[in-house]
Amino acid sequence: MSENSSQHDLPRHPIQVVARRTGLSADVIRVWERRYGAVNPERAPAGRRLYSDNDIERLALLRQVTQAGRRIGDVAGLAHAELEALAAEDRAAQAAEVGALPANAEASAHLQEALDAVRNMDSLRLQAALSQAAAAFSQPVLVEQIVVPLLRAIGQSWQDGTIRVCHEHLASAVLRAFLDAQRATANMDGSGPTLLIATPTGQGHELGALLVALTAATDGWNTVYLGANTPAADIAAAAARTRARAVSLTISYPGDDPRLAEELRTLARQLPNTTTLLAGGRAASAYASVLEEIGARRGESLADLRALLDSLRAAAA
Repeated sequence: MSENSSQHDLPRHPIQVVARRTGLSADVIRVWERRYGAVNPERAPAGRRLYSDNDIERLALLRQVTQAGRRIGDVAGLAHAELEALAAEDRAAQAAEVGALPANAEASAHLQEALDAVRNMDSLRLQAALSQAAAAFSQPVLVEQIVVPLLRAIGQSWQDGTIRVCHEHLASAVLRAFLDAQRATANMDGSGPTLLIATPTGQGHELGALLVALTAATDGWNTVYLGANTPAADIAAAAARTRARAVSLTISYPGDDPRLAEELRTLARQLPNTTTLLAGGRAASAYASVLEEIGARRGESLADLRALLDSLRAAAA
């Protein structure tokens, strides 16, 4: 074995480094390791997991192929070369899907059209741009290359002062209706396990939650959407009534609500024992300590969400 190969095998990276380099959350990495044997890290004397460069490369490949729509249980046991081949195949297929244009130029054109419609406060033009994008692309491309970048661009423009609150409200209204309609048609027969989606009390931004609902419905979950600013007791009651396999909370803003920690603890106490609590959103990391305390599984991205949902289905199978 070469010196370079030996270096790549050395267990030297803590899980926080692995999470940053792969784009996976620490929770997803642990689930993939424990349930699927995706990697086998060493343990430091203090019990900390330590991962090698090869482990990081493997986890990054697994993230790529699961983002393309594969289930982690189907790919976790593949050899490194097989994963590389699948990832290359998926990249080629995605390039073909958007016309093989550099930097997904076709998707960028739809994104720019939608953003121009927002800046001109033209709701009909925005609706048309989103509908045309939905017809042109698969759901993952639609969400990850058009809707999510559009939301980021709107947020940045609002912070820069180049658009006003009225622009953001118009865009939110159109996107809310669009995403909910997409969700409704993604799993029309309501098959699959039930996922309850909400934002907790004090969290009024719901577009992230709608993206969760659309992603889960596309992956075959029966989604029950409760909307924004939902009290813990109501979420728990709905979970019991619907026999939800999981509850997904989106925490977007604010990141410093002193009441939210106790609201989350209340929800964890009242949820049925058979219901798993998931949490994500751009402000979720601000509440990481309480989410860990109550046993919530946290995802940093929609790819993380798909991985967590896939592990829940596999566990119930």
